Amino acid sequence: MWPFSSYPEYSPSQVDGKIYDYIIVGGGTAGCVIASRLSEDRDVSVLVLERGHVKDNVVSRMPLVSQNMFLGNTLQVQSNRWSEPMPGANRRRNRLWAVEGIGGATRMNAMLWTRGFPGDYAAWYEMGLKDWAYEKLEPYFRKIENAVAHPKSSSRGHKGPIELRQFTYPFIWTTYIEKAVQKLGLRLEKDTNDPTAPAMGYFNLDTSIDAHGRRISAFSAYLNKTVALRRRGHLAVCTGAVASRLDADAQTGLVTGVHIRCSSGLPKEFFVKARREVIVCSGAACTPQLLLLSGIGPKQSSEKFGIPLVKELPAVGATLSDHYSIPIMLEVQPKETFHILETVWGIWYFLLWLFFGKGLLGLSSMSNSVFIRTGAIDESNMQVKSHDEEGRDNLDASISRNVPDIEVMFMPSSSVERAVLGHTFMSIYPTLVQPCGSGRVELVNTDSLSQPQITYPLFTNERDITSARLAVRFAMRLADELQHSGYPHPIRLAFAPGQDPSILDEWENSAPVDYLPGPEPVVPSILGVRDSQVAADSKQRITEGLESRMNKTWKSVTDDEIDIYMRRVSHTSLHFSGTCPMSNDEKSGVVDQELRVHGFSNLRIADTSVFPKIPSCHTMAPVMAVAERCVDLVKAAWKERKSQ
Repeated sequence: MWPFSSYPEYSPSQVDGKIYDYIIVGGGTAGCVIASRLSEDRDVSVLVLERGHVKDNVVSRMPLVSQNMFLGNTLQVQSNRWSEPMPGANRRRNRLWAVEGIGGATRMNAMLWTRGFPGDYAAWYEMGLKDWAYEKLEPYFRKIENAVAHPKSSSRGHKGPIELRQFTYPFIWTTYIEKAVQKLGLRLEKDTNDPTAPAMGYFNLDTSIDAHGRRISAFSAYLNKTVALRRRGHLAVCTGAVASRLDADAQTGLVTGVHIRCSSGLPKEFFVKARREVIVCSGAACTPQLLLLSGIGPKQSSEKFGIPLVKELPAVGATLSDHYSIPIMLEVQPKETFHILETVWGIWYFLLWLFFGKGLLGLSSMSNSVFIRTGAIDESNMQVKSHDEEGRDNLDASISRNVPDIEVMFMPSSSVERAVLGHTFMSIYPTLVQPCGSGRVELVNTDSLSQPQITYPLFTNERDITSARLAVRFAMRLADELQHSGYPHPIRLAFAPGQDPSILDEWENSAPVDYLPGPEPVVPSILGVRDSQVAADSKQRITEGLESRMNKTWKSVTDDEIDIYMRRVSHTSLHFSGTCPMSNDEKSGVVDQELRVHGFSNLRIADTSVFPKIPSCHTMAPVMAVAERCVDLVKAAWKERKSQ
């Protein structure tokens, strides 16, 4: 801790009893942005409370390696957060990875910068949130960006703290993928963040990697050591601290402070006071947990745990949303994948990055994606249609109905969470990005160090199953095109529905006990029969006559085969959101359009939990834009008070 470390980190005991103008609960993606921007004003005091620490090291700066979730404490990856058994996935469990530490998810994510399509925010506007239309958010995207990859683009920012570059992989299959997607009616596009770009296409993606091949995170861009040292007189970064509850009064509509304790588990509680505002940025799981612990949320939750009800808000924790993915993998030669790093060549690539910031270790795990809308796919041949049957344009990205519901990513690696031993894969990775189902975040007990209970929404809605099924067929169609494209190396579809089941079985049998199916539900599912029986019946139909059912194509694979496959392999894409949604009505939402929690004048939330509808993009860009806008809202509110 400061002054014995190079970064000025403070402990809970060092800030106990002190008063700050602004207290920011959570030093993740949004928290770094807000702390940095508010502390630009030297006349205010800012406190950041973060469960993790800084831990800025070589591994955390190396783009590809820092995406390895299994490095655990080195990257402050939290691996003990699990979903409840998922009825839509054979009652197995999902590990819901998170990062504890300054910078949050931007310390581990794929560094992909996707604003979302204008139609995403048109949908927010149509929900009555007129202050959050795309034209309202675009200035904040520009403010954040330094779009090095698009130096002449008038629609992109060029002076912001997040440098954005594009890269191409040195693998031959990338050229053949481009040919495959064009055969299915998609155009090659350079910039998914250009508001005039089409709603569907094959896009090169921007990545937040600097000129030296290092990860750019919210920590490095906004709250790095230089910033923290220069502002240490009025900015305090308190790490190893967990907020246990807010000191909130519904009658006055004020939050006067935050009760905190050490994340190490020591029982002593401390208290910090807020002179102006408390801004919660703890993420889609921990933000609703803190509100519930503070008596802000559904009445039944407070009654169940004996927590005095401060403000009844039924939507707290009630609408968890996420993108989730279905791995489709082809076996290729190691030299055509990141698996080459597992050979002696790995030493060469490490030295190349260490001394020159170049090579595979300086890249993201993906650089290209297809965005499509399943409603625009001709199911007879998987061709993407630019106009619908009524002649309406399917490519106008400003219209909410055209928002893509599927992203198909291309990765030179395996895309399942655990290794598939003895195989080298590249992935065609369909992801559901406009899910209809929703889950919940609830308390397990009143201990702020406990993980909340998370009901994950995987395949809880029939429309999601239909969309995902078509996405799998589309991915298999792309795989088929790649296999018959003239690609000069051996390649076979190996990990997909209707293929040799031994690989999938071996991988599934290697699962740790935490992944395994939970107990039988005590009530029937929404389909009127037990979900496990549905899975068993489907599996029996698939395994009958198995030898004649292998090596299926996108056209010959059955819906049953796809469904059982999806239930076995689908997993989170780590874009948790929507658990404290923005709404003009406190019965259906938690924050208003100024991000203030309904019923409170000085309590705001600014993280993915406020998304009223999950956008069709990777969530780093929109959450940073929300954070930047939150700062302007806070400053405007206090400027107005001073003038009165």
